[in-house]
Formats: sequence, C-alpha cells, structure tokens
Amino acid sequence: MSYGLHPSEELQRLFRSQGFPHQGQDPERAAIIIIGLDANYSPEISSRQPFFQRIIEYHSDGVGFWRRHGVHHPFLLPDYPLNKTTGGVPYHRRFGWMGLDPKLADQISFIELLDVPTTGRTDRSHFWDLFSIEHAGRIDSLVSSGSRRLVLLSNSLVSNYMEQARKRWGVFDWLPTDFRLGPLKAIGDTQLLGAPHFSATKYKKEVFHDLGDDIRKFCGESRDA
Repeated sequence: MSYGLHPSEELQRLFRSQGFPHQGQDPERAAIIIIGLDANYSPEISSRQPFFQRIIEYHSDGVGFWRRHGVHHPFLLPDYPLNKTTGGVPYHRRFGWMGLDPKLADQISFIELLDVPTTGRTDRSHFWDLFSIEHAGRIDSLVSSGSRRLVLLSNSLVSNYMEQARKRWGVFDWLPTDFRLGPLKAIGDTQLLGAPHFSATKYKKEVFHDLGDDIRKFCGESRDA
C-alpha cells in the first residue's frame, strides 16, 4: 500500500473545514498539545459502514467523542472492524495506558505535522509532498506564543521530520538541541516535554503511567481524582 492522501473525500473535507486541523480540543484552547506525524487510516475504513461514521464523529467533535464513548479514539472501540495490531491502533492503545480521565478531554489536543488525512506506511519523500508550510507555521506560532501549555514531542518526530522542516523552511526554531524524556525547555509559559513515541514498542507501561501523571499534574488533577 503506497503512502499518500487518504481517498475519502468526506474525510478530506472535514480536515479542510477545521482551519487548524486537529483531533480533540481546538489547539488554541487546549492545555496539552500532542504533536504527531499524521492522521493515518486504512484506505478500507471509509467503506466500513456504519463504523466509518464513528471516525467522522471523532474528527467532528473529539472532546464529545471521548466523553460519550469513554475512549479517546475510535480505534479503541470494541467494534473496530480492521486489524487491531497495525496502523494507528497500537499508538492509541499506548496513549490509553496513561489512564487519562475523559473529563480531561477538553484540555487535550492532537495536532499533526500534516494537515491532511493519510493512508499507507509513511514514506519520507511522499511525506514532504503533502507537507504544508502554512500549517507548519500555525504549529510554530502556537508553540512560540508562550501561552501556558504542555507540548509533548517524541525524539523520532523531532529528529526525522521537524528538524528537516526547520532547516528547509526556518520553522520550529524553538526545537530543543538535546532530546530526552522529561522536561526539555520553556518558551514563556509553554513547557516542552520529551515523550515516548506512542507507536514505539521499547517502552514499558510505567513510562506511559508517569507521562499520564505529568499531564494530570499540569492540568491540576491527580490519578485518583
């Protein structure tokens, strides 16, 4: 399966309609920003009705979806009709290991380096064909504004993609020079936090539990709240 724009016109229209494509809370209103690579789906998903409407529901109202269904993403619903060991399912399962309560849904936003839905295994050359410098500028402005936010970054995202964008287009000048898990740097009241990539298999559950504690602490919650 080649990497590229997802063929669903409905999904593409939904992304375009957002202005600043995201999942979950509007990034301008969120306290927690999780920066990822892309929103990647199997090309089959749009033909799997009625489940595809769960995907549309999620992208239309991610906060409400989490609170209505008790999981943050439709990949985690029991009736997900495709292979649960591939694609974005392991990513979102590991995110679930943080044990975040749905009441935090209105504080968490997922934004991707690409502003379009994709399909297939990531190919770096084709990735840059889909890359929008305008969208990158939105992310750049959001983080560099210095507002009170916790921004999660993974090493693979920074080293393989964001650094390349910085060198080619001059965005993301705030990237840390050294990466590690945990606090990286502050930009005003914005805290950059090194996080494990949710698709990586090398991290134990405890690492994600600790990350969940960091998020709860930033949001003024506790694990048992």
